Amino acid sequence: MTSSVRKIKEKERLDLSKYMNTETGEPLSSELQGKSIQLTTQGSSVMICSDNYVIIDADSFNFLKKQLNRSELGSIGIMSVDLKTELNVIYNNNFPHTNDSLQKVLGIASNSTFHVLIKKLVNLGVVYQMKGKVRDRIMTFYLMNPFLARKRKTIDAGLAEIFTTFKENKL
Repeated sequence: MTSSVRKIKEKERLDLSKYMNTETGEPLSSELQGKSIQLTTQGSSVMICSDNYVIIDADSFNFLKKQLNRSELGSIGIMSVDLKTELNVIYNNNFPHTNDSLQKVLGIASNSTFHVLIKKLVNLGVVYQMKGKVRDRIMTFYLMNPFLARKRKTIDAGLAEIFTTFKENKL
């Protein structure tokens, strides 16, 4: 993971009507005719840039805090770290998580506990469960609600449609 920190530069636009050309006595604004001058200084803030980040919607998370316990909220956090593609698929490195791999990464030993959690998350609109053929295998994989968590600014329009009800209900 690459992270960088850089100082934020503060820009200030000069009011050119306050300054004059000492030779002609004309205001500087009349000589520059529509142009502006900005002063740039190093500010007291820094910007942290990262290639690997997760955006979590505060309203959605606050809604889920009322519906889920801390362990279940932690599971959502763990899953959100592994989001990829415009479909917000929960990935296991370069392959979508299966039930087995997701259960293992969440640290849930019991199959029944895992299935109860997934059912609850599906019913709340946190994840969408899909079954299909991936690399010549039929498997179950999961899409996370982009109105809750995502790793990109753009998402698939169909994905937004799937989770529209969640967006409307949580507000």
